[in-house]
Amino acid sequence: MKFLCLPGGYCNITSFTTQLGPFADALRALDPTEFFYTQGEFRVYVPDEHAGFFGPPPNWTFASPDGPDQMLINMSDFPRRDTPEDAMNVANDLAGKPTFSCMPAVMDRLIKILDSEGDIDGVIGYSEGAQVAASLCLEETRRLEEFGRTPRLKCAVFFCGWPPIHPATGKLVLATDYEQDAITIPTCHIVGASDPFVDGSMALYNMCDPDTADLFDHGGGHVLPRGKKILDELAPIVRDMIASVS
Repeated sequence: MKFLCLPGGYCNITSFTTQLGPFADALRALDPTEFFYTQGEFRVYVPDEHAGFFGPPPNWTFASPDGPDQMLINMSDFPRRDTPEDAMNVANDLAGKPTFSCMPAVMDRLIKILDSEGDIDGVIGYSEGAQVAASLCLEETRRLEEFGRTPRLKCAVFFCGWPPIHPATGKLVLATDYEQDAITIPTCHIVGASDPFVDGSMALYNMCDPDTADLFDHGGGHVLPRGKKILDELAPIVRDMIASVS
């Protein structure tokens, strides 16, 4: 299988190749997997106090909000509520209910990558990249229903993901916005129990078909797992998901 790989916000292809490297190696040891990396097109500048976390410049995001970006300020103290959806609604309110009118263009670019490569069957995303990957799953469904385009993505791996931005409206969407599962392809959700944004990951999990969604807790924070023991447990789960759609 070949995966489209989407880095987190404020990262780039070089950084993400390094971050995802141990997982990619562990998976390749079990399955002849390929990885196609891309990055966002909105240039951003990382505050000095966060520079070490996001890697060296240039730094990019996939989606830029309409109006001022309040996310770094408001998300530093992520709200906790009774349900992941309640927490995400409060977080979205704190961020000023941002909209992303750039999303149709972002989706167009990623769809063109899928169509031009021709052999990409899955998507891997981390943090913002997972949110955009989830949006891409919704976009493939929309294009199937409206234009008859056959979806290319057969499965998805979400590291520390958030629920998607709707590819047409540019607004955050949650499971409570749908009458049925929004994402129906098999998914693997890698979350961290110590991640301050873990409710975001669970809100994304709740949007997926529970019969084909695997949940894996690496026990850490908002990071990609890199330890051999953890990856030796995770890689077979992803390998089995690949086998289920191959």
